[in-house]
Amino acid sequence: MIRLTQRQIHHGTFGLLNGLGLFTLTVALFPEPQWLTIIPIVAGLAFGGGLWFAYWRGWEPARPLLIVFLTLVVALGMNEQFLESRFNHVIYTIPALALVLTGPVWVASSALALLAAFAIRTGGGPYLNPFELVTFTLIIGGMIFSRLSIDNAQRLEAAKREAEEARARAEQRERDLAAQAEELAQRNAEQQRLLELVSVLETPTIALAEGVLLAPIVGALDTRRAQALTARLLNDASAQRAQRVILDISGVTAVDTQVAQALIQTARALSLLGCQVTLTGISATVAMTLTHLGVALESIHTVRSPQEALTQTQ
Repeated sequence: MIRLTQRQIHHGTFGLLNGLGLFTLTVALFPEPQWLTIIPIVAGLAFGGGLWFAYWRGWEPARPLLIVFLTLVVALGMNEQFLESRFNHVIYTIPALALVLTGPVWVASSALALLAAFAIRTGGGPYLNPFELVTFTLIIGGMIFSRLSIDNAQRLEAAKREAEEARARAEQRERDLAAQAEELAQRNAEQQRLLELVSVLETPTIALAEGVLLAPIVGALDTRRAQALTARLLNDASAQRAQRVILDISGVTAVDTQVAQALIQTARALSLLGCQVTLTGISATVAMTLTHLGVALESIHTVRSPQEALTQTQ
């Protein structure tokens, strides 16, 4: 089935009218030119062609303007001898064109304008005949309702297309969000893996001898890192059945009350596993800081270096 857009139908109507105009011009030229007929035909072709060009360039008022022009041509240009004898059905041609090119208002307007013009020019004549008026009303009414049905179908089709496009956009958006969520989950997993790796690297445990673990602490010791340190030392001490854990804090940048409390809590947690905790690497500056803060480390055995702690163990 051939599917044409409304704009293609409009262009076809413009082309049909201009083609009929050219055919009429050809008839008027041969075999003998009828100049009184040729001049208005040429003028009409120029005007109609101009409107077609304007519509091709996107000027929408060209369609109703063409209906107005044709209504005036038929209303004023029809020979009275074709109007007086009977109800001339040419009155339906312009409303039919309006049905294709415009809308219900233009169908009714062109039909009533032609009916009024023909009635005035003929002094009433057959155009006020009740039977003819009933037929006229039925035909024009049918055209109007037909146009309304077409407009409704077009609106429904447009709404359907918009709904399908909206659904397609929503599905695409859903796919994009799912991809973003998956990417975010992968990034979070990678970040968690890196955090775990950093946690392992920043506080490693080294087996110095059987039952002896060394945990060198480097950098700042905040709450998160203190908790990770305690958890890791408890796991390693339990897994390796360590009897002594040496905490070397020579690499700690600063020691304050929070760091001291974290070390004490770690030592207490390890003592619950039966481990003896030895603290090494306390410098003179750190010792003065702890003394100034009033922090006591009596519960933790302290020595100068890991080597000294290992020697005492042996």
